[in-house]
Amino acid sequence: MTTFSEAVAPSARPLANLFAGAALAAGLLIAGFAPAFANPKEEAKAYVQQLADETIAILSKDGQTPSEREAAFRELFTENLDIPRVAGFALGQYARLPSPEEKKEYIQLIEEFIVKVYANRLSAYTDQTFHVNGAVEKGSKGKEVIVESKIEFASGREPVPVDWWLLRQDEGFKVFDVKVLGIWMAQEQRDTFISVIRNNGGKFEPLLKHLRAQIGQAEEEIQQKLTGEAQPQPGDTPAEEEAPASE
Repeated sequence: MTTFSEAVAPSARPLANLFAGAALAAGLLIAGFAPAFANPKEEAKAYVQQLADETIAILSKDGQTPSEREAAFRELFTENLDIPRVAGFALGQYARLPSPEEKKEYIQLIEEFIVKVYANRLSAYTDQTFHVNGAVEKGSKGKEVIVESKIEFASGREPVPVDWWLLRQDEGFKVFDVKVLGIWMAQEQRDTFISVIRNNGGKFEPLLKHLRAQIGQAEEEIQQKLTGEAQPQPGDTPAEEEAPASE
């Protein structure tokens, strides 16, 4: 298991990143990989396809309660994402800023952030199919692979390109980052996290507060879905301000 200190070591350079519209970056580890790394690209493609199939299976399962779906995604995410490495990368130059207690809470919040925020966002997509297009090795050791894929929608919505940055580990692959519509998700979170710390005098607690707020917002959105309360969208006119119908 990658530790937080390993995640922020110089060797853990910006391999690229991960998080959530990217949330389709969750699925089951593939068993039985050949120990000799015979064909890393084909193994990586198979891993991503299996991961995507498992994600879609969760989304498509009938009769699930929100808690059951969240539990399924939690297992999926924690098994397949290299959360300690992502958490370290997202702090950038502030990786050694938190105290041991803050570091522990931070990693817990990152996991909860991924589960709550992205399981919630994914729940809106139940009509997609997933296609793996190709893979490119990074370096010569077969330990880093970029897998190119595409999500297509039955509704006719424009397909979404998704690239997956995978790291080879002893037990198989883990996802480090996902690029959706040209944006590496972990890099985006890194920029946000660094900005929060910098804008608050270099203190770490405001970042923890930011993560708690994001998790709380996701929980509120889930409750609104359960109660059927529509969320206001930008440009919506409050009901009490609507003009009366013409007579």
